[in-house]
Amino acid sequence: MELLQNGWEYLSSYYHKIAKGLQSEFIAAAWLSQNDYTIYWKTQDCDPIDLVAVHRVSGEVLKIDVKTASIRKTWKPGTLITRVQSKYQKQLGVKILYVFKDGSCKFKRN
Repeated sequence: MELLQNGWEYLSSYYHKIAKGLQSEFIAAAWLSQNDYTIYWKTQDCDPIDLVAVHRVSGEVLKIDVKTASIRKTWKPGTLITRVQSKYQKQLGVKILYVFKDGSCKFKRN
């Protein structure tokens, strides 16, 4: 019975993480839309790019990996846990966009 309980807890936390990531992607898309970008969504899982955003006026194209912002609780409390692009994402010119709990968004500085 304990194994079954642990399995359900694992699945529950796994699906919670997926739901949180999808929520961040929707918030990021809304934020980009408000900033004059047209959004194109990924079509497959495990894609190095979550969103492609094209600026409606300038035509600037952004390839974006959306990350839910995580804030440290212990070492250097209150600071952002930064995420690193994969080698492939760097080759593609993918930018990381953090989504915070309050719904604000911020691109990672290179």
